[in-house]
Amino acid sequence: MYGILVWPPDDLETFMTELQTKHGVQGFGPPHLNLRQPFEWEYGEESLKKAVQGILRSHAPFRLRLGGWGSFPQGVVYLRAYGGTPFRKLHHALEPLAAPLKEIEGPSYLPHLTLALGLAPEEALALSRQLPPPPRGSFLVREAALVQDTPDGELVEVVRFPLSG
Repeated sequence: MYGILVWPPDDLETFMTELQTKHGVQGFGPPHLNLRQPFEWEYGEESLKKAVQGILRSHAPFRLRLGGWGSFPQGVVYLRAYGGTPFRKLHHALEPLAAPLKEIEGPSYLPHLTLALGLAPEEALALSRQLPPPPRGSFLVREAALVQDTPDGELVEVVRFPLSG
């Protein structure tokens, strides 16, 4: 399985990792923002790298604003993110690469960084209401990472590409 994502700046990643430790929760891999849903690729990794690079080179860096904490009914706690039109264009440009493994986001996708997965819905809601604000209000997205998950469920970065449009 592959994904295309944005890693948060070091201070935000540390903040979220410390919150995960403090509250005994975890997400899928380190904190990150999905630019598209996870997918399978059947044509070889080099062709995927070229396809992703071709899409990303036509998109310029953009500012991602951070909002508040929220929860999804599936027991997910997340930090909301807002990328505006640049994010939406990039998200939509990456979708045709391959069909998603399962339709979890769809057209109503809310950009976010996941703090916790697998909680009871009421636990997720309670946790989202007690978390402190992030240490920054925004960050500049300059690059995206192509990642693959391992059989152990870890995310391994394959390559990073700059946004250069």
